[in-house]
Amino acid sequence: MQTPPVTFRTETEAAIAAVQNALRTASGRVGSDHLTMKGARDIVTETDVVIEDALRTALSKTSAQDVVGEERGGRATDSAHWIVDPLCGTRNFASGIPLYCVNVALVENKRVTAAVVGDASTGDILIAEARSGAWALRRDAIHRLNATADSGSIIVEAGKSTQNRREHAARFVSDFVRADRWELLALSSTLSTAYVAAGRAAAYVQFFATTVHNAAGSLVATEAGATVTDIDGNPWTTDSDSLIASADPQLHDELLTLVHATTARP
Repeated sequence: MQTPPVTFRTETEAAIAAVQNALRTASGRVGSDHLTMKGARDIVTETDVVIEDALRTALSKTSAQDVVGEERGGRATDSAHWIVDPLCGTRNFASGIPLYCVNVALVENKRVTAAVVGDASTGDILIAEARSGAWALRRDAIHRLNATADSGSIIVEAGKSTQNRREHAARFVSDFVRADRWELLALSSTLSTAYVAAGRAAAYVQFFATTVHNAAGSLVATEAGATVTDIDGNPWTTDSDSLIASADPQLHDELLTLVHATTARP
């Protein structure tokens, strides 16, 4: 096992500990507990709120005290702040399916500079700091993450897209299947971005999701060597509402070509 080339920042260490605690909480409560509908296709459980509150308490003790969360909200400012998604894949969690993750990202000067993702499917803690690589912590062992397209599997999600964007996603999936070039998967969680970083998936195409879902995974994938943009091919930023993460530039270009080809077709 490799050791990190540098010591993680104090803020990152705090996020690692907080995410580890969050995964332990989630694993002890897996299943539908006090499920509430937030929208036609969006749910929240009591565990989402419990975990977010615990994350907020832990992270507010760091130098970046402000927190923007999926359930409690908050306002992003120009100052350093945390972005927290306590359970991404809540429907999976509520159904007893361990395909969900805990996402924590540190934003400084409107850029994600540190990220921690807790993978409930493996127990791994995925860690990234800007320009320092991405790492997976499993128990007390740590190894570097390197994105690879070897799996040939591509995860595609329509997310919470509506109207034209959702129709675009439907056309994309239709042409994707007809192309018969890749294996199509759907996880219903931004755990998918972490899977690209870890080499478990070749790419992830997400047609709509807010920053709270993608902030952490976007940095982990980028630092693992993946190409990360929005569906228009622009570099992913905290203002983006879509994401494509691909293990290599050639695959990324192929997916962007398919996205563009299905944009306006009736």
